[in-house]
Amino acid sequence: MYKNLNATVLGISGRQSELIELAMTYGFKGLDIDADDLVKRVQRTDFERSTRFLTSSRMKVSGFDVDIDLDCDDAAFDKALKNLAATVEIAGKIQTHAGFLRLPAATDRMAFPEFFDVVLRRIDQLAQLFEKNNVLLGLGFSTAEEDRQGKQFRFIQDVESFLAFFQACKNPAVAVIIDTYDWSVGGGTWEQLAAIPGTRIANLRIADAETLPSVAQSTREKRQISGTSGTIDNVRFVSVLSKSGYSGPLTSFADASHFAGMTRDSIVAKTQDALDHVLAGAGLPTFTRRPDMITESTAPLLEDIGLEA
Repeated sequence: MYKNLNATVLGISGRQSELIELAMTYGFKGLDIDADDLVKRVQRTDFERSTRFLTSSRMKVSGFDVDIDLDCDDAAFDKALKNLAATVEIAGKIQTHAGFLRLPAATDRMAFPEFFDVVLRRIDQLAQLFEKNNVLLGLGFSTAEEDRQGKQFRFIQDVESFLAFFQACKNPAVAVIIDTYDWSVGGGTWEQLAAIPGTRIANLRIADAETLPSVAQSTREKRQISGTSGTIDNVRFVSVLSKSGYSGPLTSFADASHFAGMTRDSIVAKTQDALDHVLAGAGLPTFTRRPDMITESTAPLLEDIGLEA
């Protein structure tokens, strides 16, 4: 299991080279990328030039958000699926671990049983594309009230319905995103978690909460950085999944509102500390890296490689 940086969820923005440099400076071994931006780069220049920072940094490309709405009409979905092909092909070329896609928490289209079949067919179509390019399709769900607001029919908003949907997916490219906040709020058990093979997990995202809300009271801003309150036992999540054979990315997924007023370096340093704490607590190897340690390290940064931002 390795430390992974998702800058977007932490409220950090920057050029691709800046984010890679930031991740390397603080000892992250992987990062999530903006795949749409990468595709545009490739279209403007070529694949080699557009991916040179990622290649030279030797960072693992852990994943990207799949830009497709599972709750759209058929024509819009077909168009989005066609447009997605180039993105997944490039993701495969840079050995991306997974694409991340959240299942709808609610819909106005139709009731649960009918909508289940519609979304399942769409996931199967997507999975074929991902399987062809050797990239996992990681499915997640949300307990946040914002993702259900104004919708008539509830869909995937707890662990029971999430696992039922996952088990109905037959393509081996389909995997799950384990988000410790949503798993805990959504009523997941340790037994259910341990039953998921490590090879079918796309990402482990960790967060904390002051107190554990019900699904009805869950909001995004309640997601704290791991270790803030200790309400969610993230060490146990890491330990259970490690025993299941999971060796992929470990990502901090606290809400950006908790980092207001902090610099980019401070946010990433605090994130590194949270990830180090759970890895060490689970008995897994980790290494804390600070900017003042770089001169003592043999791992090259972009400036050492001779690449400009």
